[in-house]
Amino acid sequence: MKSNGNQFTKRIKWFIGGVTASLLTLVLVACGAASDSQDATADGKLSLNIMMIQQGSEPVKRDNPILKQIEEYTNTQLNITWVPASAYDDKVSATIASGKLPDLMLARRNKDSAMLNAQLSGYFWDLAPYLKDTINLSKMSEEAVKNATVNGSLYGIPRERVLARYGMIFRKDWLDNLGLKEPKTAEDLYTIAKAFTENDPDQDGQKNTFGIQEDSSMELLKQLTIYNGGPNAWGLKDNKVTPDFMYPEFKEALDLYRKMVSEGIISPDFSIAKKYEYFNKGRAGIYFSVIDDAVSRHVDMMKLNDKTEIDVTQNFEGPSGVRVRGTNGYDSLLVIPKSSVTSEEKLKKIIHFLDQLGDGKIRDLIAYGIEGTDYTLENGKVKKTEGTAGTGDLFNLRWGSPAGTKEVIQTELEKKVDQSIMDHAEMAVTDLSASLISETNTEKGANLSKDMVDANTKYVLGELDEQGWNAAVAKWRSGGGDQIIEEFTTYYNEHMSP
Repeated sequence: MKSNGNQFTKRIKWFIGGVTASLLTLVLVACGAASDSQDATADGKLSLNIMMIQQGSEPVKRDNPILKQIEEYTNTQLNITWVPASAYDDKVSATIASGKLPDLMLARRNKDSAMLNAQLSGYFWDLAPYLKDTINLSKMSEEAVKNATVNGSLYGIPRERVLARYGMIFRKDWLDNLGLKEPKTAEDLYTIAKAFTENDPDQDGQKNTFGIQEDSSMELLKQLTIYNGGPNAWGLKDNKVTPDFMYPEFKEALDLYRKMVSEGIISPDFSIAKKYEYFNKGRAGIYFSVIDDAVSRHVDMMKLNDKTEIDVTQNFEGPSGVRVRGTNGYDSLLVIPKSSVTSEEKLKKIIHFLDQLGDGKIRDLIAYGIEGTDYTLENGKVKKTEGTAGTGDLFNLRWGSPAGTKEVIQTELEKKVDQSIMDHAEMAVTDLSASLISETNTEKGANLSKDMVDANTKYVLGELDEQGWNAAVAKWRSGGGDQIIEEFTTYYNEHMSP
């Protein structure tokens, strides 16, 4: 590791007040003996306290049969605290501050300032030295590991995601009703979205639809920038790591977005709209997201109207050919806190447990559920049973591929989504900054990013003119943005450049 990495870590510790190391020592002393003495149950099983995100309406119950099978296979007792998604990040912050951490927990947004500080301040075990001897964890995605690494250390197991996951979800029945073809360029997209707004695509005789569903994430803006040849959030421009909004391709996308809002193609309340809401109500015909949303987010909508046909595309041509907005290869970490896991012996047991979650039997269990209940086998292929609870939020325990080892009987849409993601893997444009660290970004980046999001939103709504938007960019740069560029660039040149 380069020497400046150690200096950076020291500066971060100073930044958060200089008390973290002392606090951590107190926590280790207070919790160590009690924690390690309760590693095993009376019958010799490894007892693990886990904090996990709850995305379903109800937490997974203690007697869940899938949970019991996981415990039996891994010889564990899993004491899982389920926290609703809406409160999860706040709960993680409060738990870290309290010092009363579980043995294993899900940590999202690990490069945001609070979680980055926790990693650099020694709250979690560095797992990198322990993975080479594992069966499954040693085969993790290189992209996921690279982007999850902080200053040469891997403070959690990254939950892998495919790279070429983003694209366009649209109403194919609306497209067919208007005699239009799937869009291939940004200009095609504008034409179709305008027709969805003005030409009664649902054929109900009313002008009650609009083209594109958006929300505060402004996903369309991100993808249009990439189609135009720009970066995914951050890229390399004139040998410097530079944010997307300093590229001309971004401004072109922003101006098109503004035009769409002014013409009612994008609903003007997008900044407060709920994702999927207008699409699911049959009021919008297009949205941009991960394309597997097409399979999972509109089941009730399609049941209400059997004429509804949903499709996906990622094949947008631009000046640099077909480009797809990529993920970072992972979306969160499974971290092991040092305050609760104070011995290397217990750490290795937890790593072994995580490694077992990558075994074929557990992958199948998490992917499909229980045979005879959640699915049946037809000619060796998995046929999912409708109306069963399935794996539910236990799915969030997985770190590797969401797929099991068996072939699944799929709908045509499911097949298309999987094939498209596979076909476009080499075209995925990833965020260059995902693997970079900047002290200024850690301290100021979140607020600076919020200011630019606000400026983009006001600009497309017509509340800010071109001069005002340029002033917002200048303010970002003078308020710490230029320093972030310099620090990202230095880190990139020293650690990441070819």
